[in-house]
Amino acid sequence: MTGQDARRRAVLSRREGRLATIAAGAVIVVIASIPGPSGAPSLFGWDKLDHLSAFAALALLARAGWPSAPRWITAGALFAYGIGIELLQGSPLVNRTASASDLAANAVGIVIGLALALWLGRVARTIRWLPLRR
Repeated sequence: MTGQDARRRAVLSRREGRLATIAAGAVIVVIASIPGPSGAPSLFGWDKLDHLSAFAALALLARAGWPSAPRWITAGALFAYGIGIELLQGSPLVNRTASASDLAANAVGIVIGLALALWLGRVARTIRWLPLRR
């Protein structure tokens, strides 16, 4: 493989992106289903940063796995996934609290992840046009 070919190869193949998205989603479900103390959720607590970063990572991985899918489909699927997690946390089996503010943090994370994927794609396309240094 020449240097030019290696440079043009995607960081993640579609298959790797899909597997990483599914694996990350499974880890998030496991973490979200660990029983915890029930209490009033905080609006600006550190757990919101957890939600935001998890869903930003999921969105970024989903774009790597399904790059031709419309962004609104990706966003809708991830938001529905977030609703499912909140329903799971609100069930008596998990003993956690479902929260609308968690859904809002998920949505912000999705937007950040999709924006980051768009920006990284533009950077990658720009770099392809740059001559290689020798």
